[in-house]
Amino acid sequence: MYFITKIPQTIVELRWESPLPGSADLRARQLRGAIAHAFPENNCFHQHTETGVLYRYPQIQYRWRNGYGIVVGWNESAETLLNLPWLDLPLQLGKDTVCVNDVPLKIGHAQFGNSERLLFYHFVTPISLFNQENYKKYIRMDEMAQRDEQNRLLIAQILIALRELGVDFTAQLYAAFTQASANTTFYKEEKLMGIMGKFVTNALLPSGFAMGRAVSHGYGWVEPI
Repeated sequence: MYFITKIPQTIVELRWESPLPGSADLRARQLRGAIAHAFPENNCFHQHTETGVLYRYPQIQYRWRNGYGIVVGWNESAETLLNLPWLDLPLQLGKDTVCVNDVPLKIGHAQFGNSERLLFYHFVTPISLFNQENYKKYIRMDEMAQRDEQNRLLIAQILIALRELGVDFTAQLYAAFTQASANTTFYKEEKLMGIMGKFVTNALLPSGFAMGRAVSHGYGWVEPI
């Protein structure tokens, strides 16, 4: 194993009186909007500035698990999350109003590396690999070509996420799905095809890593097996 770097990472779990029902993708989007509204002056929670839209890999990402919210911060945003008044914070999540009464924190440095053997991972939430343009090409492919395209896009999205986090992966990256199933996702009212499943790669990826489109909305969440 060759270790490349460690990146500051903070995981904030937001808990309230009782778990909220609802789909994880919808609740993650609601959580993102609620926190952006709670901290309007902080650019870490927005993809916009005075000059327009920021096209970047989100350093803050929102997730939903078992009825509660999760906020993940990378690099400088990891420290930002530690300095915010989470406890007793009111949040409007769709039609539900909650008040944060418990804030478990996980603080540390996420390890990235290049492995001599293949490592196994699974997607907790669907990865969104496709935009409208490459999806039109994908649906015209035969089954074998589609599998190759899935793997090609998987590699591309891993490399993009690593680069945006400041991880210099100089070795040749290998990645392939070992199990994949189509899953409908929604992003900005656009219906997209996501993929759930498992994959192998020679990259050491930390718990809580995410990749693909719309990671700030909770998609593409990866955990090691």
